[in-house]
Amino acid sequence: PLAGHARRTAEVAVAIGGALRCDIEMLDMLYLAGQLHDIGKLGVTESTLWKPAGLSHAEWREIRTHPEEGHRLVADVVHRDVASAVLYHHERLDRGGYPFGIDARSLPLVARVVTVADAFDAMTAGRPYQTAVTVRAAIDEIERCAGTQFDGDVAAALRRVYLNRGDPRITPGNLIEEPESLPVVPEMIDLTDAPSYGPPDPSPADPFEHSPSMVRLRRLG
Repeated sequence: PLAGHARRTAEVAVAIGGALRCDIEMLDMLYLAGQLHDIGKLGVTESTLWKPAGLSHAEWREIRTHPEEGHRLVADVVHRDVASAVLYHHERLDRGGYPFGIDARSLPLVARVVTVADAFDAMTAGRPYQTAVTVRAAIDEIERCAGTQFDGDVAAALRRVYLNRGDPRITPGNLIEEPESLPVVPEMIDLTDAPSYGPPDPSPADPFEHSPSMVRLRRLG
């Protein structure tokens, strides 16, 4: 389940980056950050991670260690903005997040995008302790929480992705179908180039210019 969620989060993050007209280096970082954001959960016990009912205080404290544990695992081997996404993807604009309760407005764009992509996939794919909701309901909820929990520009970009391009997740998971839901169109992703994790080019390019149906990403490893 963690691998599937990581992959789908990465796909949504890249699609949001495309809607924000991020350059190819930024799309690389978004994909890698999406794949790695929950890597710290490898240190959380299975019984806690997939518990179907409410968590005890001790179990909740254990879950809340995963951003810092993930950051410890990746900080020395990835771009600092990718590492920031791993560390800060549960922070909020109103300082109500964790692990530090900081204002997420100060975070790199990579972290703010992954926060939205992570929440969107968690809501639509479902968890043992949470029933999945429709794509439309998830987008509405993220936009409702824009300005308090989520970055407003990123939330708006998520809606544009689904209105204009459909679902970017190759395997969306246990999504709820609805007759009038937003379109679901698989997005092909090419992972054939070599990676580059330097700072993004200050002049953004259209990430879809290479192909009308493909985001070109570099191979991540």
